[in-house]
Amino acid sequence: MLDGNNVHAKAFRMARDVLKQGPVQDVRLKLISDRKKDGRIYNKPTVSEVAALIVGDIDSASQRDIILQSQSGDLQRIDEFHASYLGFQYPLLFPYGEDGYRPGILLRYKKDTVVSRKNRLTIKKWFSFRIQTRKNEAMTLLCSRKLLQQFLCDGYAMMEAERLNWLRRNQSKLRVGKYRQLNDEGGTNNQGQKVIQGKRVIFPSTFVGSKRYMDQLYFDGMAISSVVGFPDFFITFTCNPKWPEITRELQKYNLKPQDRPDIISRIFKIKFDELMKDLTKRHILGKCLACKFFTAHLSTNLQTNYHLYMSNFNPHCCINRYVHH
Repeated sequence: MLDGNNVHAKAFRMARDVLKQGPVQDVRLKLISDRKKDGRIYNKPTVSEVAALIVGDIDSASQRDIILQSQSGDLQRIDEFHASYLGFQYPLLFPYGEDGYRPGILLRYKKDTVVSRKNRLTIKKWFSFRIQTRKNEAMTLLCSRKLLQQFLCDGYAMMEAERLNWLRRNQSKLRVGKYRQLNDEGGTNNQGQKVIQGKRVIFPSTFVGSKRYMDQLYFDGMAISSVVGFPDFFITFTCNPKWPEITRELQKYNLKPQDRPDIISRIFKIKFDELMKDLTKRHILGKCLACKFFTAHLSTNLQTNYHLYMSNFNPHCCINRYVHH
């Protein structure tokens, strides 16, 4: 099936035929990164659109593409934002060699439209679209079990890479000039020799998981406690993979909870939102003065939320939520 329909397989066969025709010292198969057409409308590229066979040297100053060399001992880094990256990584999920995510996709395609921050499709929206269930589409991805887990991990890594790249390119917009003195210090070692340093990248508190992000959460929690007092309740809310909503959906396709982490996360989020409404709007534990929570993902792939809840029922409440996958 792949041999007859996958455009990347056809490109490899083209390179193989060239090698068989005669002795060639250096052959490189370059998968073109730049797309001139919208990938959702023209979703089945031809071999000539995705590959170019190059003999000899190649322009190293061009945008980083996927380049396959016939004989080379060097490792070639493949850009994760290349349009063909997911097609190479998951040939069974993209049997026709369809384009994956690439920067600059319009949210709604219109001819001669300039891509901007407001009308572009983000990588998060692209992956969210791919893992949705649709009646008129095959569920190859959603029923691929461990392959789906790997696909989601790759998607998360790509989203984090995009955020990190943006922070690296926009340090001047983040007002990190006050940290310049930190860059100047430590230029020499104990022997007085100059130490080669890399470029310092400052993570703001808006980057989830950074030190400043964790510090900000701590300081916010201490500030709330100093105003309304210590928490009255510490609540732990843990996802149960045997919830009827989860088992009912998984039984249709003979899957296990770990095979569909997307269903686990969605149902957990729905139930957690209802719990928050009970506490903060319906006041089942008394009027809520303040509430703070965080989510933890345990090794079992289930989510858990921890909450601090303050109410004038003398219940300051702390809620924890865990999710086990």
